[in-house]
Amino acid sequence: MSVAEEAVVFSCAGEQLVGVLARPGRESSAEFGVLVVVGGPQYRVGSHRQFLLLSRRIAASGYPVFRFDYRGMGDSGGEKRDFEAVSGDIGAAIDAFLAACPSVRKIVLWGLCDAASASLIYVDAAKDARVAGLILLNPWVRSEAT
Repeated sequence: MSVAEEAVVFSCAGEQLVGVLARPGRESSAEFGVLVVVGGPQYRVGSHRQFLLLSRRIAASGYPVFRFDYRGMGDSGGEKRDFEAVSGDIGAAIDAFLAACPSVRKIVLWGLCDAASASLIYVDAAKDARVAGLILLNPWVRSEAT
């Protein structure tokens, strides 16, 4: 299946953020979509194009995928922030994703390393009912307690 990609510009706390939406090549009525939360000092493509390739593979399987740059990273405006301060960015990305894909009702957050931790922080703080699942790879922790 082919994949169609489009740039999406959206706002978060007065800053312009940039994302890329990957849609299945055929018309999709998928109720679930995957939001790739990018971690570390990376932007939405990922090292070795890992987030780009992952997004295209998932979209080719029939599910829309949205990946984006936090404020201060990649092509997004604002000051750089760490994973503990990106809940607003994640919430704004979910809003933009759902606006661009009206069939999508539920989001699965996908995060690697500190993006996995950022996803956990978002879910705990926001209690966002639109988030139906988490795919967390190697969450970053700072202490034995966490």
